[in-house]
Amino acid sequence: MTPELLNELLCNRILGIDKAVIQVSQGRNAKEAAATIRANLIDLLSLLDRNPGLDAAADDLQKSVHAIVEAGDRGGVEDRQMRLLTEAHARYKDRLEAAGVELIPEKSGGPGVRLRKA
Repeated sequence: MTPELLNELLCNRILGIDKAVIQVSQGRNAKEAAATIRANLIDLLSLLDRNPGLDAAADDLQKSVHAIVEAGDRGGVEDRQMRLLTEAHARYKDRLEAAGVELIPEKSGGPGVRLRKA
């Protein structure tokens, strides 16, 4: 796989996750967004070298999303659950960067990602 294709795939998966997290936090199609997050996380982890910290952060993000979807089914999401989702998403992004994925802000020619050169 070429570096350009890998960067494009990483970018698509990461941006897909970010957009779906926003959907979940806004309560819009939360079940569909949760499925999108799960699928993109699986794809993303398969594109990167194994990293236990990133695996744990992805699992934590998935659990936070699942808790919000379940709470929405029961009638209401608590502020605490939203805070946990926000924190889990931030940890996941931090772990991506620690794993060598450079996140390019929208203002700096992005949004996008690229793997840091070894």
